Amino acid sequence: MSDLSTILKIASIVLAGSCLSGCEDLPQSNKNQQAEKAAAAAQSIKFDENAEIDNIKRRLELTADPGKYGFILLLNQAGQPILYEGVKGKVTSGGKRLTPPDRAGSSWGGGQNTVTRAAASDEGTWGSSSPYIFYWNTDGVYRQWDGGYLYSDQPIRLRVEPLVITLQAASVK
Repeated sequence: MSDLSTILKIASIVLAGSCLSGCEDLPQSNKNQQAEKAAAAAQSIKFDENAEIDNIKRRLELTADPGKYGFILLLNQAGQPILYEGVKGKVTSGGKRLTPPDRAGSSWGGGQNTVTRAAASDEGTWGSSSPYIFYWNTDGVYRQWDGGYLYSDQPIRLRVEPLVITLQAASVK
């Protein structure tokens, strides 16, 4: 409801601003009609019915289940399939962390100041690594990959056979 009230406030400000030069000549009834039209237009926008929001919600529902099975196709730089297998859980970016990348601290140089500095990674190391994804396959084997990939919650039909196919990939549903 606060989004709607914000829109109504913005619409009334815009309407008032646009009337500064020419609305003085309009009768009061025309001004009221314009305000009512602006309010009706603002109310017609529904923030809970949005395809982008629906897509994000559906993706979160799909990937939030740690027991979910999916399928991944790892691709080389030329886009050729390298490995096709089943995935248990979610494919995760190697850049994700459980701790914040920066930490606030104090500095005593002529007064107390707060400074922000880089923090160690979750493993206790410093710096960054090349971009990669990681996941566990359906046999519980950890995989890390730094190339392109295609993930699906349904089996992927291939016309080109990958270099490696795990035995579980075809049987997991």
